Amino acid sequence: MMGELVALWDGVASWLVMLPYPFQVTLVLAVLVPLCWLVARLVDRVTDEVAAKLTRVRDAEPPLRRRERYVRGRAGSGFGVRWRRVGPGRRSVHS
Repeated sequence: MMGELVALWDGVASWLVMLPYPFQVTLVLAVLVPLCWLVARLVDRVTDEVAAKLTRVRDAEPPLRRRERYVRGRAGSGFGVRWRRVGPGRRSVHS
């Protein structure tokens, strides 16, 4: 089993080395970018879960998918429209 896996890995590595350089870069990026993104997301989720478990606040939940919205509001001077950030717990009325 292990010998077959090593032979397969060696075959893929040899095939990749024989490709022209632009194809090598494209193929490696097409595989590594999504893989690194998934690993980073997994590490982020695990860190949030561990932090929520170790906190002193009872029933703490990790801040998953916390979004800040942007709403249109009139500027105080009345000369135009600006975008203001509105997050959880903030009101979208003019301040």
